[in-house]
Amino acid sequence: MSALLLAASCLALPVLAAPDPAAIPPVMQQWMTAQKDIGSIKVPFQQTRTTPALKDPVSTAGCFWRMADGRFRLELGSPATTTLIFDKETVRLKESASSPWQSLKPDDSRVRMWMKFLSGREMDTASLTSNFALKITQQEKDFVTVAMVPRPLLIKKYLRQLDMQIQPGGGRLLGFRVVQGDGSTLLLHFGPPEKIPGDLPQLFQSQ
Repeated sequence: MSALLLAASCLALPVLAAPDPAAIPPVMQQWMTAQKDIGSIKVPFQQTRTTPALKDPVSTAGCFWRMADGRFRLELGSPATTTLIFDKETVRLKESASSPWQSLKPDDSRVRMWMKFLSGREMDTASLTSNFALKITQQEKDFVTVAMVPRPLLIKKYLRQLDMQIQPGGGRLLGFRVVQGDGSTLLLHFGPPEKIPGDLPQLFQSQ
């Protein structure tokens, strides 16, 4: 999960320059707008990691639950080995099956972007356009790929690029890729979102 946390901290950098909303491709603007009214959902995903030291890619299943009120739970592994929970008051992180739960502040750099990304309400144009150059790199019938290249030179040492694969019209996010400075990659393929019935308070307990 370290690559995701790196991407999260980079996306959550403070604004460095005047924002330019026009620099965000329309399909991404549409997706960001759609997230505000999507309601409570459950989304499965497949994580695939590659590094120069690994002969073959490593794939892991995962899932996240996001409630309309901003609460979320993210699990990686089956059964889960890494879990991240936000219950509107506290953030709890368990980084491996044997590690203890950690209580974090919502603005902790390790989870700040997940707070934005998974709540679907805080990803603002200012932070995106000030810290990233955005452009469409591939446009197909079923998806559009938006590349996000970091502007700060210090960040480029650790993060080369983020790619978001979005359904035309901004319907849903299909994929998310992190390309690190050493050439390692982390790719998430998201399944179709499923509406969540009820409140499901058990999801937000440390268990």
